[in-house]
Amino acid sequence: MNILPKKRWHVLKKENIARVRSDEAKYEEERRKIELKAQLADQEARIDYLRRQKSNLTSGSGSDGFQITLTKDSVLDVSQGNAEYESEKKIEQEKKEKTVGILTYLGQTVLDAAGEKPWYDVHPRTHQHHESERKKNKEELEIKKKTLADPLTEMKKVEEMFKRSKELKRQSEAAELERASACIHAMPNLFPDDIMVPKCPYKEASKSRRTGSRYSQSLTETSCNSFGELTKDLSTEVSLSPESMDKKSHLIEMAKSSDINRLRAERLQRERKERDRAAVLLAKSFGLDALKPPDQEQSYVDERSLPFNSAFNPELSAILAERRQRHRESRKRSYKEVD
Repeated sequence: MNILPKKRWHVLKKENIARVRSDEAKYEEERRKIELKAQLADQEARIDYLRRQKSNLTSGSGSDGFQITLTKDSVLDVSQGNAEYESEKKIEQEKKEKTVGILTYLGQTVLDAAGEKPWYDVHPRTHQHHESERKKNKEELEIKKKTLADPLTEMKKVEEMFKRSKELKRQSEAAELERASACIHAMPNLFPDDIMVPKCPYKEASKSRRTGSRYSQSLTETSCNSFGELTKDLSTEVSLSPESMDKKSHLIEMAKSSDINRLRAERLQRERKERDRAAVLLAKSFGLDALKPPDQEQSYVDERSLPFNSAFNPELSAILAERRQRHRESRKRSYKEVD
């Protein structure tokens, strides 16, 4: 079989096997040297600690002799290893095996391996106390399970999530409308105020009819009432004189005018909101910086992610990039809230 030289490194051959074995031997040698250095450092640290401890206890005259005997007697063979560390490691390994159930001795039960006593070797009061604690923990766990499985908790979570999203949407819309009103006031030629408030003809008629009589006084008093209250007042009157009929007709006209004014105010408010939304869209399409929040960083769009070349239609590329960014942020928020 003819194998290219550049592809021979992963083939099971004698050269590759020898190379792997030499690498493993080199790694073992380096690891052994590192362990030897660590053991020597540990030994030197212990010798220094014993010297300092002995120097604190004994006088200065006998310290030299102590150091000589210490260096002769306390130097251990490094090849023997650290017996204390080995014993600790062995105890820890046995503990792990006992907890898993691998290591068991002759005549040892599962409870003995786990470190527990059998039921007949436990005092009744202690057993009752343990049983009561176990029942209490079980009841608490059942309550938690029921609360988690209750659909009302999920409904409350969803309701809170919807409330939070509505509040965030309302705040963002309010901020956008504020910036749009700033754009409208800054550029009246670009965003004309074409919402005209018509004049009320009834106010002009009421001004011309004010002659200081009792009729005009009663007219001004009843003009602030609603249409239902005025019809109620009209139903209570019994007189059918021409003056009363004229007064009734005029009161009906005033009630109708108040309803018309209320509806007109609602319509003007709706039209202003629509004009502000249109101003927001126009400002976004024109790329005005007034609609961007002051703390927003300038984002650069990667043209490779766009479905077309931005040199031919830059306004569409900017709008599409903003739309994609908003969609990504909304998806991230929804995933975070679900988690």
